[in-house]
Amino acid sequence: MIFSFAILSSANNAALLQKLDSVIEASETIVAEKNKKIATLKQMAAKENNTALLLERYRELSEEYYVFKFDSAKVYVEKGLALAKKVQNIRYIVTNTIMKAKLLSIGGLYSEAINTLNTIEQDSLGEQNMTFDYNIAYSTIYSYWADYCNDDTYSPIYRERSNAYLKTAIANIDKNNAAYDYYMGEYHVYIDKDDDKALKHYFRTLEKNGMTSRVFAMASFAIANNYSAHENMEKYEEYLIKASICDILCCTKENLAIQDLAMHLFKQDNENIERARVYINTAMDDAKSYNNRLRILEISQKLPIIVSTYHKRLTTQNSTLMYAVWGISLLVVTMLVLLYFFVRQNKLLSKRRHELHVSNNMLTETNERLNRANEQLLDTNRKREGLAKLYIDLCAKYIDKMAKFQVMVQRKIKANQINELMSYMSSSRLNYEDADTFMKRFDEAFLNLYPSFVTEFNALLKEDEQVITKNPHSLTTELRIFALIRLGVKESSEIAALLYYTPRTIYNYRSAFKNKAIDRESFEQRVCTLCTVIN
Repeated sequence: MIFSFAILSSANNAALLQKLDSVIEASETIVAEKNKKIATLKQMAAKENNTALLLERYRELSEEYYVFKFDSAKVYVEKGLALAKKVQNIRYIVTNTIMKAKLLSIGGLYSEAINTLNTIEQDSLGEQNMTFDYNIAYSTIYSYWADYCNDDTYSPIYRERSNAYLKTAIANIDKNNAAYDYYMGEYHVYIDKDDDKALKHYFRTLEKNGMTSRVFAMASFAIANNYSAHENMEKYEEYLIKASICDILCCTKENLAIQDLAMHLFKQDNENIERARVYINTAMDDAKSYNNRLRILEISQKLPIIVSTYHKRLTTQNSTLMYAVWGISLLVVTMLVLLYFFVRQNKLLSKRRHELHVSNNMLTETNERLNRANEQLLDTNRKREGLAKLYIDLCAKYIDKMAKFQVMVQRKIKANQINELMSYMSSSRLNYEDADTFMKRFDEAFLNLYPSFVTEFNALLKEDEQVITKNPHSLTTELRIFALIRLGVKESSEIAALLYYTPRTIYNYRSAFKNKAIDRESFEQRVCTLCTVIN
């Protein structure tokens, strides 16, 4: 009976693997449908005039991109957060901050993710669901951090913190939440240490959610790990395959199941090495599409193992064929039959070598692309710094020239040389419109170079001292002062000359903002380091 069950289980897994293969082949069509849905949401957001509805559109877009495209998800989270702060919508400020923290943790920035969550005031959580999301985010980040450390020193500390937040989250979970049973399963695994209870909740999650739901994939992956812990490898493989299928159907590019499945098939049987190679390459394509360097590096460590074994297998096959050639030379008829086999296998060998070459080229291309990207970032920063300094120098010379012109006018008037002055004035003059034009052009050029300056500058200030601009394309007088400091113009006298203020006034502005800063002592030094990362 046990033998029959094993046969049935194996046959079921074989059918599931075939389904996974067909889903992988159809992945481009699935992604196209996903992009079509996102394009519709973007069009709705572009036409939306109602702030509340626009905040919801940004939330929907960030959710759609969350495990699909890291950079795009971050863009819409930042947009939603900026708009929520602008209109002081506490609910969306908290929601977007939590989403931002989760994205940072996916990118491996665990400390930054925790710091982001720490900016949320407990009093602002309000509703039960938000309190749950807040605590489960902490739990998830510390869980990632513990898995990342994977040691005896820090991993237990982060695991304990994760469990503590999981307890708090479960106390606030809504039973109508689609992921209720999934998180209850997590609670029983990590808190109660009761795998049987956990499995019941995980299976309820599968019953309540279809295979196109991401929580279905999460629960399937959890079930697979549960069976693996109890050394039931048939079931482990079954639910790992289901999780992989669901990830592709949901366009989840930030995934782990198909990686683990590739390594499982590779370790289980050398006959599965071809399938393992396809799956690990699929995981690599997903990681590059998601633009997650950590996943790329993680897969790059697994890919050479499979490729190396694949190469050894081909080498072994080749050696076997060579021995066979010597043997079949004794019999003419046998030689002809085996010769045909040899030619066919050599063609297969050439094909496999070509695939191996392509795989190696993909790794080399990925590394070269990362190096080129880093060089381009450095070069772009150097160029825009130089462009900004050149612009300021030109403007400074122009303003200085106008100042000297004013002095000359005063002298002419005092010398009663009115006619000569009028003649001179007819060809050139300086008025307030020139200064105003300078300010506008300076604002436009500076914000074009440093679009995130205002946001990053406000991050240095206390929460109740934020600078709010009336026009997103212009700066206030205070922001211009610190914009010039960011560009290297640090002397109050130089700034005063550029902005038509006295050095004393500039000094007072600088002192006032030091008092508004979170860190008064290093405020201006930190201003000089703003906008060093290009988005």
